[in-house]
Amino acid sequence: MKRPKYYTTNQVADIFGKHPRTIRDWILTGCLTPDGLVKLEAAKFGKSWQVRDVWLVLFEHRVRPDDGRPDLDLE
Repeated sequence: MKRPKYYTTNQVADIFGKHPRTIRDWILTGCLTPDGLVKLEAAKFGKSWQVRDVWLVLFEHRVRPDDGRPDLDLE
């Protein structure tokens, strides 16, 4: 079985081109979407938040409307 990959808030910030504080806000309060707030699932290890790869993909699909959110592209 493949071990899950975890990303730090800094790594997620680099992926989305956002500030690490924004990523922590998404974890704690959520990201505003047309359907309301969607939280980024994360686990806290010590003082650091870690986001599992599958949680990141799921979050992107939840916040990206059908017409797309180019500011949230993972590629």
